[in-house]
Amino acid sequence: MSRFLLRPAALLSHALVLFVAVACVALGQWQLDRLAQVRANNALLEQRLEGDAVDLASLVDERPVDEEGLEYRRVTARGTYRPAQEVLQRGAQHDNQQGFSVLTPFELEDGGVVLVRRGFVPVAFDEPPVAEAAPPDGVVEIAGLLERPVPQPAVGPQDPAEGELARVFHTDTARLDRQVEGELYPMVLRVQTDAAVTYDTLPVPPGPPVLDERNHFSYAMQWFSFSVLALVTYGAWLWQRAKGRDDERGAAAQPAPPPERAELSG
Repeated sequence: MSRFLLRPAALLSHALVLFVAVACVALGQWQLDRLAQVRANNALLEQRLEGDAVDLASLVDERPVDEEGLEYRRVTARGTYRPAQEVLQRGAQHDNQQGFSVLTPFELEDGGVVLVRRGFVPVAFDEPPVAEAAPPDGVVEIAGLLERPVPQPAVGPQDPAEGELARVFHTDTARLDRQVEGELYPMVLRVQTDAAVTYDTLPVPPGPPVLDERNHFSYAMQWFSFSVLALVTYGAWLWQRAKGRDDERGAAAQPAPPPERAELSG
């Protein structure tokens, strides 16, 4: 059996199966690493959600902007909405319905402009400014969480580099700053409200960020099980092959039965 396992073709198949098993383990470990990152992110979010809100006006002049340190910070802001410069972000969903997220510039009373994520509108309302989801007039005070802007990716959908945008894929504040009067703060304010999440009034207010660990743990277990399955299945197949070869050699080694003697007729 050992000679069979050491044949060049067998060694090649051993290496291939071992590579598959190791790759599955590596993918499972990657999923566990992603799970650890998600849990750390959720812990940070919970910690900052429990913190006191700060006035956004006290942050807008700080440069450079610490995106990581400001993400999920609770803030308040006082100022005026600019619906004429509103844009819609593609890819929003609510109750399994496709639509847009309404992004409206908000002029701070003490200076500066911040992009506010006001909520969801159905896909039929695809032309900003959305009259059916108009913001309140005059000076108002809003509260919410800060989100990091999302720059244009190297791969995937991208927003046009030129022209005035009405609909966008990404909350790229650097890109939108070109069409917003004044300097756009490089963070997004996700407005929070006590209003019920309903279609009666648009936009549907964004709910709190979801503390979801997703499916990273189950995916990791699947990859680990694939690794074990590959090794066990291959081992069983090798054992069957080797057993069959041993049976063949054993049958070949047995002496042939003597020929039957023909009876002489009388």
